[in-house]
Amino acid sequence: MKFSCRRTDLLDAVNIAERAVASKSTMNILEGLFIEAKENEIRFLGNNLELCIDCSIPGTVDVKGSCVVKANLFSDAVKKLPAHVDEAKIEVNESNVILLSCGNAKFNFSIAGADDFPRPQEIDAIDDICVKEYLLKNMIRQTVYAVSQNDTKPYLTGILFDVKQNELSVVGCDGYRLAIRREELIHENPLKFIMQGKTARELLSLLGETDYEVKIKVSDKQAQLTLKNCTVTTRLIDGDYLNYEGVAKHENTLFIVTDTKDIADSIDRASLIASEAVKAHVLLKIEDGQVHINCETVLGQVKDKFEVEMQGDPIEIAFNPRYLLEAFKNADCKEIKLSFSTALNPVVIQPAEGNSFYYIVLPVRVH
Repeated sequence: MKFSCRRTDLLDAVNIAERAVASKSTMNILEGLFIEAKENEIRFLGNNLELCIDCSIPGTVDVKGSCVVKANLFSDAVKKLPAHVDEAKIEVNESNVILLSCGNAKFNFSIAGADDFPRPQEIDAIDDICVKEYLLKNMIRQTVYAVSQNDTKPYLTGILFDVKQNELSVVGCDGYRLAIRREELIHENPLKFIMQGKTARELLSLLGETDYEVKIKVSDKQAQLTLKNCTVTTRLIDGDYLNYEGVAKHENTLFIVTDTKDIADSIDRASLIASEAVKAHVLLKIEDGQVHINCETVLGQVKDKFEVEMQGDPIEIAFNPRYLLEAFKNADCKEIKLSFSTALNPVVIQPAEGNSFYYIVLPVRVH
């Protein structure tokens, strides 16, 4: 195998493909990066058996071939190539060593044969959808923060894609909060699948802000996303998701509308004395067109207040400040509406106008 390519293209491809490389595995081959030189194209592949990323770049191929190289070593070497040189050269010699050179910098690493490396297969799709790249990125960002980090209920560690009645809903939930993001999508057949939270977070780094149509093909066990610069194949989570629409139905009696930044800044100030080590809640007292915020721990006390548009009866209710902050920071609108019923029932957070997102956060019981 022997080829040359632009150093920046090589760096981009390695950065993308290594996201799917296993950091530690009982199968050593999965800790490697698969490289294949084809006709005027070089392919880079990472695969940890749950997530596979396949990326190709143009290049000048003198000798076709393939190999697997230790991903962390090769990646670090590529990142350290001299920035003032445009061309990188790669060659595998007869001693099963890969030679990487760029300007005066030269590296060589031992390699493994490519035959045992698992290649992605074309999935047997039962359906597919197309979503604009920037829209998919925003929908994932505004829901993935709410997925569970505890695998006692595996389906809650992923985000649900739910297509019906020409609408796509993306849903994240961990049992304490629920995030729903909706967008119109012209698609006749209903479709549901649960994408792993780990995959969704990697997609945030891979997706851009363009109108490029990302195609998502779905089978019973896998989803395959065709992005502008790579193909991502991921294992789906088995099982049925919770009835999020039933959870989202509430009869509320108090409604406030406020500037998103104002309430986020106030909660942020109040949570100054709260941390993972010092468990604390923020207490919201809503009355007479004002929200009074109080947070008190062994470290001290923070109080704040701000004015809101208010309709309904006063309430005192407490929350985990992180859950509120993550909802506010991902709201992406100037004003939000908060709806309450009792101190034991969740708050519903929506845009002041429209229904593109719907967040539910359970309160903390205050004794």
